[in-house]
Amino acid sequence: MLRLLQRRFGQLPDTISAKVMEAKLESLDVWSDRILDANTLDDVFAS
Repeated sequence: MLRLLQRRFGQLPDTISAKVMEAKLESLDVWSDRILDANTLDDVFAS
């Protein structure tokens, strides 16, 4: 997940890296789907 986010959006803030590292599998699944259409990191992590 971190690698995909970095490839899509460049250098990640530490807060985003920590959020991903601490996330549950369900959240990772949702976020990984959103990477495909997101224009920003905020789009990926929107509620």
